[in-house]
Amino acid sequence: MKELIKRMAEIRSRKVELRGVLETDAKADLDAIEKELRELDEEYTNLEKRKAVIEGIGAGTVSVNEVPNPINNRSADNFDQDKEYRSAWLKHVRGLDLTENEQRALTTGTSSAGAVIPTVTQNKIIEKVNQYCPLLDKIDLLRVPGGVKVPAEGTTADAAVHTEGATITADGDTLSSVTLSAYEVTKLVTISKSVEKMAIDVFESWLVNKIARKIAEKIGKLIIFGTGTNEAQGINVITWSATNSVTVGKTASLSAANVQGVVALLNGGYDNGAEWLMSKSTFFTDFHPLMNNSKDNIVTEDNGVYRVMGYPVNFDDRMTAHEAILGNLYRGYLGNMPEDVTITSQFVTRENAYDFLGCAMFDGKVQATEAFVKIVKATA
Repeated sequence: MKELIKRMAEIRSRKVELRGVLETDAKADLDAIEKELRELDEEYTNLEKRKAVIEGIGAGTVSVNEVPNPINNRSADNFDQDKEYRSAWLKHVRGLDLTENEQRALTTGTSSAGAVIPTVTQNKIIEKVNQYCPLLDKIDLLRVPGGVKVPAEGTTADAAVHTEGATITADGDTLSSVTLSAYEVTKLVTISKSVEKMAIDVFESWLVNKIARKIAEKIGKLIIFGTGTNEAQGINVITWSATNSVTVGKTASLSAANVQGVVALLNGGYDNGAEWLMSKSTFFTDFHPLMNNSKDNIVTEDNGVYRVMGYPVNFDDRMTAHEAILGNLYRGYLGNMPEDVTITSQFVTRENAYDFLGCAMFDGKVQATEAFVKIVKATA
């Protein structure tokens, strides 16, 4: 008993020392200290249990037959599957040693396809992807595994007045569909072996930002400019003509009449929810000079949100200069992300570095071309 109490005192003293190191040494190895503190906490808890059992036996409140097997109950009260799994995964992808609890968590969470990204980390990736690609929040985005075929309205006839008693003839309405598969969008990130020294939270933040930002930027570009061949189809594949676009002369400046003209081309059924999409440069070079509150309300601003003819403006620097699209993204564009972003890692000996490969699955298509109109600057 005396040795047990002595060891508990040593653990408390060591934890105080480690706390002092963290407070005074900016270059201290955070991972090593974190690992030691976790091991000390685990040992201290087991010693407390042992002390309680010994005291219980001495007081006659615990039968010898009731003494728990320390092997069967090892660390049970300290085990948090989600917390330990996150820590285990973020160490595992860097080839670092795991604690006993982390090994248990990783084994439990590993499927035949390998260790999946922790829920907390995955949520951070999804949040970042939406932050860097706001178009994902505006389109009709499905999350259906594998391919998906969605019915869409084709040719439709107007309703007709019916004479009572007369035969009703079926109209020649048609039903089309939008078929989506899944194309890989990948980003490979390489970092030196020094990544092993990063603290858990710092490494997670670095990995999430690097992978999510690049994948999001690519998906955003696909939604606008995707060719539709072995990749998603973008809005810009629409055939632009006088029926759905207004062209500004090469040497001319954008006018209020141009803006009013393109708005007039948008099908009224898509008005509710329509938004502008243009680069920030295009807005301040071409549209902002039209702001004249004393004359009209072509361009307005309210608490930092700009509107053109009442429609909110979204800035996306992937858009071509001097071009702007007005459309209803939710009703006009259908996308599918059949699975969450995955991350795999590998240590490359010849480079003494780690490769981290992020992969997302995405496909998308324009499901209603009439939901979009465009202002185009002539090039000739």
